[in-house]
Amino acid sequence: MSTQPWPASSGEPAESPPERAAAAPAAPSDRVAEARAVEEKAEKARAAALARAEAAKKAREADAARRKAAQQAAEQKAAELEAAEQQAVEAAAAARKAAEQKAAEQKAAEQKAAEQKAAEQKAAEQKAAEQAAARQAATPAPQVAAPPKVAAPPKAAPARAPAAKAPSAASKHAGDTVDMTIKAATAYEREDLVARLRVAKKLLTDNAIRIPVVGEFKQGKSSLVNALVEAAVCPVDDDIATAVPTEVRHAASPTASAHFEALPGSKGAGWTETITPEEVPSYASEAGNPGNARRLVSVSVGINRPLLAEGLVLVDTPGVGGLGGVNQSAVADLPRSHACLFVSDASRELTDNEVRFLHAVVDLCPTVIMVLTKTDLTPHWRRILERNQSHLHHAGVRIETYPFSSELRRIATEAGDAELEAESGAPELLARLQRVREEAAHIAGRSVMIQVTSALAQLESTARARRDALVDPARHEALVAELAAAKQRADGLRDKGTKWQSVLTDGFADISADTDFDLRTRARAVQKEADEAIEAGDPAKNWEEFTDWLRRRLAAEAMENYALFVRRAKDVAMNVEQQLDMAESRITARSVDAPADVMAQMRLDVEFAPSGLRQSIKLPILQKVFGGVVMLTMISNMAGLGIPMAAGLVLGAVLGGFGIKEERKKALEKRRNDAKSGVRKYTDDFINQVGKDSRDAIRHVQRELRAAWTERVGELQRAATAAMTAAQTAVQAGKTDTGARERIEQDLESLRLVRARVDDLSEHLRRTAPAPAGSRAS
Repeated sequence: MSTQPWPASSGEPAESPPERAAAAPAAPSDRVAEARAVEEKAEKARAAALARAEAAKKAREADAARRKAAQQAAEQKAAELEAAEQQAVEAAAAARKAAEQKAAEQKAAEQKAAEQKAAEQKAAEQKAAEQAAARQAATPAPQVAAPPKVAAPPKAAPARAPAAKAPSAASKHAGDTVDMTIKAATAYEREDLVARLRVAKKLLTDNAIRIPVVGEFKQGKSSLVNALVEAAVCPVDDDIATAVPTEVRHAASPTASAHFEALPGSKGAGWTETITPEEVPSYASEAGNPGNARRLVSVSVGINRPLLAEGLVLVDTPGVGGLGGVNQSAVADLPRSHACLFVSDASRELTDNEVRFLHAVVDLCPTVIMVLTKTDLTPHWRRILERNQSHLHHAGVRIETYPFSSELRRIATEAGDAELEAESGAPELLARLQRVREEAAHIAGRSVMIQVTSALAQLESTARARRDALVDPARHEALVAELAAAKQRADGLRDKGTKWQSVLTDGFADISADTDFDLRTRARAVQKEADEAIEAGDPAKNWEEFTDWLRRRLAAEAMENYALFVRRAKDVAMNVEQQLDMAESRITARSVDAPADVMAQMRLDVEFAPSGLRQSIKLPILQKVFGGVVMLTMISNMAGLGIPMAAGLVLGAVLGGFGIKEERKKALEKRRNDAKSGVRKYTDDFINQVGKDSRDAIRHVQRELRAAWTERVGELQRAATAAMTAAQTAVQAGKTDTGARERIEQDLESLRLVRARVDDLSEHLRRTAPAPAGSRAS
């Protein structure tokens, strides 16, 4: 049988013999009608396709028009912002130029006045010489010996550094009082009191007042420090950021040193290397020490300035965008500081992160002062200042705010312009720093008097017991019984079941549970926020920015958790003091760093596949395209519809497009799931590691406080033992030593004189207490 197909009619596909035989009975008019119906159906399909294409074209044109309009609006807004910035820069440049011109004119006027004064003086000297010559010509010259040679005037000595301010009379009086108390404690063989009093006396001589300068990156912290000390000690540049804390303190001549970390795992104290002041940028800045590759703890710079001569130490810190690495030093240093300067420039309002940071800093540092820098570059800085104060007020943060311009301060210093100095805001900020110094001196004086009062009470109890035994020997047994009961009460304070130990243990157990719960709650809230951000976009497009945001958020939460721990620990300490009735001798445990050492070691590692079509999904898409073409052509052939191949290709393309969308959706969903999984793991590591560090810090502080209070209870025991021993030996000594009573009365009189000095100093401190901060609190 021949395989030659049957001849096909015009415009119709060839039919097999059975099909043709089945269609033979149909009339020609029916076939024409069917053909026309197919053509009309195809025409309608083409018309619908054209309509859809036209609608899609119009939609694309409208979308392009909208994008173009949006782009034009954005360009116009950018141009306006650029023009405003340019105008602000020009205004600032004009202000600087006017200030420099004014300074030059003032300098020229001063030079002209000096020249005129010199000319007048020269003319007067010449006139005096002429008159002397005239008198000499009229008088015969006497025969006298040749005049002796006149020695050349000595060269002017270089300007010496101003001596540090002598201690005040009250400070000297306090030091003498401590020495008298130490002498009395030595006479009564109380070496424990002697050691405590010597430590207290150092508060009077160690006048270092530490003030860290903190804030976000590139806010003008280094420029502020330079402007305050009127010297370029901290590296400043548009491309330079501070890498490690830089301490600026007083020194008779310029000095500098670098403090290095100990090797990891060595548990050493590190070491210090002397450097030149010119080498400070290569150690303290990111340009010279990127990522703190030198492993520095800090850099110290000494300079001779009156502001620093009274003990002020300014600490320029790296940006506080995170707590890992050297950034944590800015936070860990706050509880040990007398005050803190928070810096934010006037180009923008406070961010949420800055407000949260300030909310935590208030709990960590006794005095927080906000400085709004770069006011010379922003004409509307007062509006920014008001908005910042409003943000802080709504957040419940009450701190003082001061506007400041480092550039105007520099120009005013060079030109000696008092008006420009006042405009820079320096006088008000310097006055506030002076009040910080006065407050620190006042607190040190009060602390010393508290320690002296505690020691005097113990010495007086021993002296009175001896005196009472000598005055009334008949009460000897009753007196010894009373003192023995007092000693027994003191001994009972060392038992583990005592009230104060229970308060301490229970209090820190509550702190551990509350801080752990707070940390987990905060971390889970950040994780939820991160998941929502991932779900709203493609994490592969901005993963680095997202990672940086996540680290900052968790670091901020860790710092607030640390602030909670510090605040609760202070409350527990006060409760224990009330149980021991030792409010007059407050105990402060050694400070611990913020629980953030592990932040720098944590990594958020997530790898994403390329966003384009991968090789693994190209084959499924091709299968969909081929399947669509084959399905349409085969069905049409079987149904005798005669649909052209182009329609099959269109269907295949549509199915392929759907396949591409589906595969891309699957790939995006996989990237989101990978990102969420990475965030979940990172958050769990954060909770485990930071929580472990936090619990270790809590246990450390608890042990420190227990040891300190146990030592203080030991002092009470020794005082009770000394009093009982004195009472027991006084009667026997009085029988053989007739002068014992007179000597003990002299001891009591000496102790009364010391107490009178303490009372006078306490009253003086109460009267001279620094006034509270003014109305600048936001």
